[in-house]
Formats: sequence, C-alpha cells, structure tokens
Amino acid sequence: MSPTPAAPNPEKPVSLKLLIPRNDAALATVASLVAGTWATETWFTLRWLKPADFAALAASFAATLTDKRAAAATRSPQTQRLQELDDELDEALRVLKAYVLEAANYDKAAANAQLPGFGLVPRSGKGKSYELSRDRDERLAALRDFLLPAVAKAPFAGRDRGTAFWQPRATEYAALLHQADGLAGQVTQAVSQKDDTKAAIRQALQAIVYGLRANYPDTYEAEWRAWGFRKVSY
Repeated sequence: MSPTPAAPNPEKPVSLKLLIPRNDAALATVASLVAGTWATETWFTLRWLKPADFAALAASFAATLTDKRAAAATRSPQTQRLQELDDELDEALRVLKAYVLEAANYDKAAANAQLPGFGLVPRSGKGKSYELSRDRDERLAALRDFLLPAVAKAPFAGRDRGTAFWQPRATEYAALLHQADGLAGQVTQAVSQKDDTKAAIRQALQAIVYGLRANYPDTYEAEWRAWGFRKVSY
C-alpha cells in the first residue's frame, strides 16, 4: 500500500508584527509609502479617516523623528561638557579639602567639621570622606549657596583652587545645566508627540491591511506589497 499523502498545511496568517513595523524609522517609511499609494487609490475608503488626513499623520510622524534626533544631537555637547566639569570639580575638591585641612592646622576632625559649610556631604560607604552631591541640581545649589561664599571668606580664597577657579566653573555649570534641562524637555515633548502619532498611524495601517485583504481575498499579499507593506524589508 502506498502511504497516505500528508494533508496540505493550512495557510499561515501573516502577522501584523511583520507588516506593521514597531521600529520608528521603518514605520515612518511604510506610512509614507501607504499614504502615497492611498492618494491615488481613491476607491479605498475608511469611514473614520481620509487619505489626506493619513498623509498628514505620516508627515507629522516623520517630522517628530527629525525633531527628536535634532534635540538629542544638540544636547550631547552640553551633556559631555557637564561631565567634564563634574570631573574637574571632583578633582579640585581634593585640593580644596587639603586647603581646609591646612587652615585647621592639620586637625582632621576640625577640618571635617568645616566641610559641610562648603556644601559637601558625606560620601556613602566611605566613612568620613566628603564630596559634592552626585545629583546635578543639588550640586549646583551646593556650589552657589555654600561653596562659593565659603571659599570667598577662607584664607585660601586667592590660591590656585580658590575663587578664581570655582566661580567661572560654577557659572558655566549653571548655564549648561539650564540648557541641558531645556533640551531634555524638548526631547520629552517630541517623544510624547511621536508616541501619540505612532499609535494613530498603527491603527490606520491595521485597518488598511484588513481592508485590502477583504477586497482582494486571493491576491491581498501582492496588494499589501504594492501599497508599501514590505514585510521582508524589516
């Protein structure tokens, strides 16, 4: 007896995860392609969304991606310089604490008792070691409200790591932190706008996928490709 032929495998449904990418750049590309096709395929309609409105969504989404990248790129130099300043300030604190110790006649307990007056806080897990806060907002407040006034009154104010060192760096730190915070807000706003637009685009693309399959029961995969759903590309 010849073996019974195996039954053909049922058609596997195409996953929307393949047709509608989650990657922002890929989604923007698909949305743009679909918008261009829909503008010419006037027979296809959705009762709740017009082709021109979808094209506007696609353009808005692409623009928010550009805005986000631009804000993030602008932010990078400020962030890098802030890190450089943090390193400079941390290194200078070693000299500052040596000045305080010298002024206290090398009485370490007396010197440590003065350090909080310079805006320094105990370093976690480091015993009696003191440092500026790692939080940048708190660090700036410590520089402005404690360290600068304390250095100005200290006997070492005119020395190498005295006022002439700390004042310009504190001023620059404040300016950079303000810029970085503003740019961070721009990035957050761009991300929020992008996410809202992205959800609307994905909803529309899903409806278009189902609509094309309903209208082309035998050739819907070719139609998907023609409209811009190029699942093999992402």
